[in-house]
Amino acid sequence: MYPDMQTVKEFCLSFPEAYEDHPWGDTVFKVGKKIFVFTACPSSICLVTVKLPTELRELWEGQSGIFFPAYVGRFGWLGITLDTEEHWSMAQEGIAQSYQRIRPARLAKADSGPVPLL
Repeated sequence: MYPDMQTVKEFCLSFPEAYEDHPWGDTVFKVGKKIFVFTACPSSICLVTVKLPTELRELWEGQSGIFFPAYVGRFGWLGITLDTEEHWSMAQEGIAQSYQRIRPARLAKADSGPVPLL
């Protein structure tokens, strides 16, 4: 079974000070005032868009289910279609990486290490 929006939401909200917002009617997850995950569920399959380090983005580019999102793709964001367990695992890693890149410096200083992946 592929993750539904509730599963994605629970994972995103598991990070310190993360919260859900709907700035344009779409669901996003933020830390501080910055977005770390965009989501969409246009059908029974959800999509997430995350900001990745260059190395990881280059590793994932071109794989099935991975896409460059409109507007933000050129700024280091990559989209993941959550249609397989492998893609959900990639999304979890991507969400964690995106959170680390976006979180405020005060949270990074308080952190004792990298965000654990499931």
